Amino acid sequence: MKIKLVFIFLILCSGFNLGAQTRNDSLTLSFKPYSSFRGHFSLFNGELEIQQNASRIGFEIALSKENSTFFAGSELSLNMFRGDQQFNLDASTSGGFIDIDSYQVNQVFGTRLGYLGVKFKRGGTIMVGKQWSVYYDVTGYTDKFNVFGGGGTATYTSGTDGGTTGTGRADQAITYRNQFGKLHLGLQLQAENANNNHIIDGYGISGQLELIKGLKIGGTYYRVLIQDTLRKNTIGFDKNPEYMAFGINYVNNKWDLGLVYSDQSNGDLRRNYIGNDIAAIVFDASGIEFYSKYTFQEFSIIAGFNQYKPKILNLPLSNGFKTDYYILGFEYKPLKHAYFYSEFRINSNNNRDHLGEKSVNVYTAGLRIDLERSFNRIIMTSK
Repeated sequence: MKIKLVFIFLILCSGFNLGAQTRNDSLTLSFKPYSSFRGHFSLFNGELEIQQNASRIGFEIALSKENSTFFAGSELSLNMFRGDQQFNLDASTSGGFIDIDSYQVNQVFGTRLGYLGVKFKRGGTIMVGKQWSVYYDVTGYTDKFNVFGGGGTATYTSGTDGGTTGTGRADQAITYRNQFGKLHLGLQLQAENANNNHIIDGYGISGQLELIKGLKIGGTYYRVLIQDTLRKNTIGFDKNPEYMAFGINYVNNKWDLGLVYSDQSNGDLRRNYIGNDIAAIVFDASGIEFYSKYTFQEFSIIAGFNQYKPKILNLPLSNGFKTDYYILGFEYKPLKHAYFYSEFRINSNNNRDHLGEKSVNVYTAGLRIDLERSFNRIIMTSK
């Protein structure tokens, strides 16, 4: 099915024609294909490995008239290289939470996004399907590194894309977004599982306020409703997961600065052996992520850090479990749609996984090509 979608994507790219002048009795059909090809080599643990880095292809098609636009979109991950390691958290296409759904792992194509929607001129935008969450409206302030990042905001929980938890690319979500002056509002519901003992599976809200041009602050809250029997039979899982985040973002023609603080309860997990059996262990945590980028001519310098502190009292996880690392990098952009990048993850002495093992420093250097084009055609309607 996914291969067929790729063929359709290529046919539409090659066969779409531009239209004529707009009239009152006409519809505007637009088609926007896009792609991002990313790959690098990584140096870590004394080894060198070629890795893909969240490459993707996608499109959005829309039909507009007067004050409304109906649209649909799809985005597929593209696994270009067969590397064993993956450092970019955004690249995951695994779903689930307690039971991790990993059937798309290492496949050539995987689902990243798929949605339908309608946008009204003053009434806001409604979207249905797999889409970026309202939680990400705020945590996305800092999720802009080429390779690393996203580890301090509880966006990509338990090695997934944040689909089931509704914090990343939310599964089976309904969202409403609108702007009232300088206030941006987002609402979200999830309806994933008909066998759950809840009418809905999650709900949340985000709000962003633009203080001055380029400067905004935001806050978000999201709650997931997990099946009661599953929650009661999982270690550390005493209540339904809740996520909160607050952030600030400033962007101009030279600077891009972002800072996000997050706090989650019962919202993340790791797996460890209990006797001879491996079990999922749910925990609370708080985190902080900082991103900065300064651009001058073709060059950009990137710096930031991620910190994520689990609360593991009386849980079978290492007492030293903590995410704590710094990121340094640069970009060189000789062409409008292509650039070289390099990032270095520098771990502090406190950066240890849930088993107490120290994480290694990682150096990456790679290439990224971004392509995007919009096509428009006027369709005449009968009176």
